[in-house]
Amino acid sequence: MKFIVIVGPAGSGKSTLTGELASHIESYGPVVARLNFDPAAESIPYDVDVDVRKYVTAQEFMARGLGPNGALIAAVDSLINHVFEIRDILEDIKPDYVIVDTPGQMELFAYRHGGPLVLDALTHGYPSLTIFLIDAIFLENASSIISALTLASSVAVRLRRPQINVISKADLLPPEVLNEMIPRLGEEGFLESLVDTEESLDPYTRTLMLNLSTALYKAGFIGEIIPISATIPETLDALYAKIQQVFSGGEEYKYYDVVRRD
Repeated sequence: MKFIVIVGPAGSGKSTLTGELASHIESYGPVVARLNFDPAAESIPYDVDVDVRKYVTAQEFMARGLGPNGALIAAVDSLINHVFEIRDILEDIKPDYVIVDTPGQMELFAYRHGGPLVLDALTHGYPSLTIFLIDAIFLENASSIISALTLASSVAVRLRRPQINVISKADLLPPEVLNEMIPRLGEEGFLESLVDTEESLDPYTRTLMLNLSTALYKAGFIGEIIPISATIPETLDALYAKIQQVFSGGEEYKYYDVVRRD
């Protein structure tokens, strides 16, 4: 059993990818379990195999007087009481892969103590990786790209497991971005060249962006970024191939690709 944890900002397409990727992997034969890990989810666009809302919901905590954010935090924290039961159900299913659809409010999941703690308990003893979604709208300019990649790097620090960075809704991108710019993002110095094209930047912002870009390359974080779209089936093939590659540990990876060793 291998865990694929889907993470990204609200609206980036986590639930959509969970359903699409699960079906795509199943078309090759493996058994895939879909785990909804969002206790605040109102609707889910795929058939759920295990749903944490069976054990706890954010609405329960809102009924006790908490606001939406506080209720989600409390609900995620309380999942620690149900992790072993969820693991037992998954082990009975005997899937090759478990795709974990995390809460839409990523900052309340990844940056609080409870989210990473519960996730570690869920995946303990099994290989796991993170897929971080970058919405295609963030490829409009250098500022947005660097902001998105910096956010992705902070999630990697918080969740501490191999991370594959993907761009969702790739069908919305023009061909020159999809076929020319994205493949070059991992090329050292390319982000800095994009910064140089933004003439409206003030000196402080330009310096900050250049330093962030340099730090991302120096850390070896960016690597390969995979564009994905349900309307471009070969992109899901590329993502599945990368998942297999990371889990197999068949080559020497940079930080975000290295299979974690406890």
